[in-house]
Amino acid sequence: KISAARPKIANYHFTTLSPNLGVVRYYEKSFVAADIPGLIEGAADGAGLGHDFLRHIDRCRLLLHVVDISATEGRDPIEDVKNIDRELARYSERLATRPQVLVCNKADLVWIEEEPYVKDFERFAKELGREVFYVSAATGEGVKELIARVSELLRDLPPLTVYEPEVTVADMTVKVDDVMQTTVRRENDVWFVEAEWLRNFMGQINFDDYESLNFFQKVLTKNGVFDLLREKGIEEGHTVNIYDYEFDFVY
Repeated sequence: KISAARPKIANYHFTTLSPNLGVVRYYEKSFVAADIPGLIEGAADGAGLGHDFLRHIDRCRLLLHVVDISATEGRDPIEDVKNIDRELARYSERLATRPQVLVCNKADLVWIEEEPYVKDFERFAKELGREVFYVSAATGEGVKELIARVSELLRDLPPLTVYEPEVTVADMTVKVDDVMQTTVRRENDVWFVEAEWLRNFMGQINFDDYESLNFFQKVLTKNGVFDLLREKGIEEGHTVNIYDYEFDFVY
């Protein structure tokens, strides 16, 4: 909801099977958000894909912990926060102290001012020293305010020491069937490249950042986009358009 990324989603638990990166823009600023699949109890011991997911979280300067504040499925948001905090601490004490904001989703389904359990949650968050934001991914309620606050917090947070790339080109190698569904069409000297995997990928690139642009080029090369363009007859100097991002083709 907050970025240009378009991952596949559905109405069931753990629909996010791998971390999805998305560039979030706030006026002239931008930051990269990593949508991490839900952690389960025992993640610190490697349950599910716990270690892989926690490794991605360890690269983030700020954690946004999303909980279901509507409690429509009988979940207790306080217990959900406690369980995840416990897994973070078991994995890394340093990670457990990372700044964290509590994002209460499905706020459109509950009377925030009237539900006693919501007040209990707010007292719990205050004891932890964490800010609370009420949002609705369905309606967009509170999303702009959340982005504004995150951008403000990131401005003051120091960078983390990262010992390996967040995402490698190998991570972005798509399935053969997906590559085969990549289409190219020409209008005059403009070549339009389209594919479902590309639509999502474009939302993960910060085109104002040199390293991100290099990564973008490597992924296109790795997944055969440039080979496909050459096969179709593109010439040097022609324009390539991938979901409204344009660049000149160079051999």
